[in-house]
Amino acid sequence: MLLRRVIEHVRAQNWTAVAIDFVIVVVGILLALQISEWSQARQDRVRERAYLARMAAELQQSFQDIEASIEIAQEREALGRLLIDSVDDEEPVRADPGRYLLALLKGGYTYSPEIRSHAFDELRSSGDLGLIKDKALLVAITEFYTEVREAAQWSYIREARQTEYMKRAAGILHYDQMKRASAAEEFLEASVDEALAARSRMLERPAFIDWLPAMVDRTDDVHSYRQWLHEAQALRDRIQQHPVMAGEQR
Repeated sequence: MLLRRVIEHVRAQNWTAVAIDFVIVVVGILLALQISEWSQARQDRVRERAYLARMAAELQQSFQDIEASIEIAQEREALGRLLIDSVDDEEPVRADPGRYLLALLKGGYTYSPEIRSHAFDELRSSGDLGLIKDKALLVAITEFYTEVREAAQWSYIREARQTEYMKRAAGILHYDQMKRASAAEEFLEASVDEALAARSRMLERPAFIDWLPAMVDRTDDVHSYRQWLHEAQALRDRIQQHPVMAGEQR
């Protein structure tokens, strides 16, 4: 209809009307583009908020895993020190024979926390990092997950130490003792005699005893985990308190 009117105005050489028609067309196009941009911007904010909400939830889920890793590292260190103390003194073995057997099995085990990063990985792999309009926040998010990923690459060292511990400890515990200790969480019922017998087998393995100091110190692990916990909590709080999470426009 508009095109027909323009043609009629051109034939009539009514240039004023032609100009008005042209302005109407241009304004219509500009409005359509603006509406499209508004709609796209609104969709982008919805997606940005969804990604950030998922990141905050994953960070929250990671807290328990990190805290558990700290507790496990501290408990493994205590078990390792029990083994070291028992080298020159059998009294720690007599005092708690069940814990001594647990120490022989679990003292060298390690556990690394899982820092969930599914939302960030999806955001990056899809090329949608630009959805995060707050560049300072994007930098903080990227730096956190990059640091965690780089630190995780060194987990093979802990795994190698654990494997070496298991190899050197082989034969100190009998199969039934290993089975009982594996099933036990914190308490294992055991006799003093069987614990002392296990200690005797331990003392016959100087290579195992020499390895104990390297296994005991978990200071670096605990420090790293506490740092991750602090940074994860700070990032979670920053995300949750961001204006976009409240639906505010920027």
